[in-house]
Amino acid sequence: MVILLVNKQHISLVQVNFQQGPSDLNSYYLPYSIGCLWSYANSFDYIQKNYQLDHIIWKRDNINDTAKKLCTQDIVCFSCYVWNKNYNYNLAKKIKELNPNCFIVFGGPEPAITDTTIFRKHPYIDVIVIREGEITFKNLLLNINKIENVKGLIINCQSNAVNTGEPDRIDDLYNLPSPYLTGFFDELIKENPDVEWNSTLETNRGCPYACTFCDWGSLTYNKVKKFNLDRIYAELEWMAKNKCGYMSVTDANFGIFIERDNKIVDKFIEVQRKYGYPYTFNVSWAKNQKQEVINIVDKLLNESNGFNHGLTLSFQTLNEVVLDNIKRKNLQEHNVEKIFRLAEEKNIPIISEKILGLPGETLESWKENFWHLFRHDCHNGLDIFLAQSLENAELNLIQKDQYGIKTSTVYDYMSGSNNDDELAEGVEVVIETDSLPFNDMIDAQIFNWFINTFHINGFSNLISRFLFKHNHLDYETFYEGLFYFLQSNSQWFRDELEEFKYYTINWAKEGKINHPLIGGVHVYGWNLIHRLVIKIHLFEQHDLVLDLIQKYVNELNLNTNKIHQELFTLQRYQTVRYNKIAEYPTTVNFDLNLYDVIVNNACLKKQNNQIMFSYIDKKDISKKKYLEMIYFNRRRGFGKCQITKEKNDS
Repeated sequence: MVILLVNKQHISLVQVNFQQGPSDLNSYYLPYSIGCLWSYANSFDYIQKNYQLDHIIWKRDNINDTAKKLCTQDIVCFSCYVWNKNYNYNLAKKIKELNPNCFIVFGGPEPAITDTTIFRKHPYIDVIVIREGEITFKNLLLNINKIENVKGLIINCQSNAVNTGEPDRIDDLYNLPSPYLTGFFDELIKENPDVEWNSTLETNRGCPYACTFCDWGSLTYNKVKKFNLDRIYAELEWMAKNKCGYMSVTDANFGIFIERDNKIVDKFIEVQRKYGYPYTFNVSWAKNQKQEVINIVDKLLNESNGFNHGLTLSFQTLNEVVLDNIKRKNLQEHNVEKIFRLAEEKNIPIISEKILGLPGETLESWKENFWHLFRHDCHNGLDIFLAQSLENAELNLIQKDQYGIKTSTVYDYMSGSNNDDELAEGVEVVIETDSLPFNDMIDAQIFNWFINTFHINGFSNLISRFLFKHNHLDYETFYEGLFYFLQSNSQWFRDELEEFKYYTINWAKEGKINHPLIGGVHVYGWNLIHRLVIKIHLFEQHDLVLDLIQKYVNELNLNTNKIHQELFTLQRYQTVRYNKIAEYPTTVNFDLNLYDVIVNNACLKKQNNQIMFSYIDKKDISKKKYLEMIYFNRRRGFGKCQITKEKNDS
């Protein structure tokens, strides 16, 4: 029986985030999760009659001012993630100090729902909603005086955690109203016309995989449920009409439902052409790639004005032992080759993601991941992340002890999390395992920095690829030799190496890098491996770097000096120089078919051909913005020219 309330209860919702993207953008995510919760709960007459929504807190404003604003509320609900947990905990504590009768509700992926002592650590929290929140949140409000009858809660009973039982999975997503279409965000957008809003599109919910480093499956179970296509189409229209510049598709495996996801992409392209928004979106592509997924990416690249990220392959690792440890299976070897070949045929950029610090990975196996990908022609998009110990993931709950995992709390690893006060948000990153001791972890990060600088960012990319295909010089041999050569022959490189090592160790031990600005650009954990690339572009050291590489190649005594002259010309033109961006596009004549050898596995021969080098980004860009884009636009190869073979005369 639902008990009627005497007066309306005043309720506020909190889901704060950092400013997103380059520093000159006033860009924030719309608070989608709390929008979903309230839109569903407020669809019930009883809640409409008995509750009044007063405040939506979406930004990290001064915590004392925010606490004073919220302390008069009857109920304050927090959506808690790794990027806002410290802010939320401190805000909730201050609210409770100002008003002990305010009822504090937490939910989201971050609260440690298996920790029986959680309310001794956070006594100001009254109840935690676990797993999917809509139905449980609605039931909580319907039974606010008898919450022990509501499944899906952990209740604070005199600092003891009382679990009311697992909630039922939401089977029919069709019954969940959209926060966009219910008008939840309308007033927020109207009151903040200067904000560049980022939107969230949820086309389905759930993940069929059980990776131990991820808490996605544990929060939404394994079976994938779908939202109604009409709702998704209407949401895309809303986002475009309301000028949401950036959209994040939250599906764990976009492209898993080929026919349906093709229709969603068609609608995205339609509204983008009609309204000019959203500019672009990011997406987690289906883990097991198919020809059809390649076709979706190809469509986006050719028909969407803003989509230029290519296809992401989330390998995380290629080592079979590690894959077994994390309960994951990648594409089979022949399928990987097929995907790379199909992508190359359609000129689709491939972005490969890897995670350092997973259980069972060694320094040798970590390096082999890269050599393996290079041998399969994956060169231009390699994103490297450190393993994180997420609160409710199996890696944190079980595998820490099993694999000797040690972590450190770092405070600047999330993009945009450049807060330096006592509310700094920390992430538990893996700094050591029983197979990757601390010193090996540091060496692995030095390797990441080295490969990112020289291969991924284009200073030796074409050179190493040519020598691999024409001279059969393996990538491992080339780069291990180059690393040794630079240490032995360049004081500049030794100084940069020592500086990177210092900041990396300092970060692991102290939690913050404390790095000076480079050309006005902040350097944090999330862009540390790009620091040398940024410095090279800032100080225009391109020739210094390329001269060192050329000296190294000459000392290899491959007896191909004439070839190497043209090869280094090709390489020098590939790397964009800020002071010359106005001169692009530029065309260069070559006497050899070097580019065909690199890209098409052709046999080397004399062949007059023209190569066009194009800079595809804005040319009226400040140097500071250019340096920032080296990180923020890394996935589409910022800082490297687009290369086109103009003509080929025998």
